[in-house]
Amino acid sequence: MAAIAALSMLAGCAGKPSQAKLDDTRQHALFARDAAAWQRLEDWARNDDPDAQRTLAEALSSDGGMAGWRKARPWYQAAAERGDALSAFRLARIYAKGLGAAADAGQSARWLALAAQRKQADAACMLGLRAKDGGDAAAARGWFELAAQQGSAEAMFQLGIAYQEGLGVAADQPRARGWYEKAARLEMPAALQTLAMAYEGGDLGLKKDPAKAAELFNLAAHAIHDFESALF
Repeated sequence: MAAIAALSMLAGCAGKPSQAKLDDTRQHALFARDAAAWQRLEDWARNDDPDAQRTLAEALSSDGGMAGWRKARPWYQAAAERGDALSAFRLARIYAKGLGAAADAGQSARWLALAAQRKQADAACMLGLRAKDGGDAAAARGWFELAAQQGSAEAMFQLGIAYQEGLGVAADQPRARGWYEKAARLEMPAALQTLAMAYEGGDLGLKKDPAKAAELFNLAAHAIHDFESALF
């Protein structure tokens, strides 16, 4: 009996597609218009696999305007209910923007909070921005720190502002510069521009360096075309 159970468990694991396989199948479904690939995505999603459910939802939302979003929403919700943080964030956006569903600020806020609690970077950054707008600098910093730990360039930039201006923390120019530099390494245009201006004017504890400023302004100009904010 133990051997049978072990074999059954192995079969179940073998049947779960990797994210690389899911992504490859999505590409075939979308760009090769491969009906068999669409069917495989749906079969995997129906097997209660949140990664497959999110991948199918992403394919549907990319393929068909509002009708695609309407088809995608239940799959995002199924994945979110199984713990997928990114799907919860996507649901927050759906309800905020009315993408294939009636706009619903309450539903958007609920899913956004859940995504942030699960340490989804963009959701945490958004809650940080809302706390900042509401005048709660301490709460904003907490959310920005969480988002930055998860790799959010926008949160890193906001932490740079906080330390530069003393928002909820003691002003600290070296720490501000450090956060701007981290965001700049992720090619965030605003961070690149801020550092360029610092080198131009000799701010943030930096010596004036017109050549470095020009280099960073040039990088920022190119980054603007490629950087896409996930926030809404």
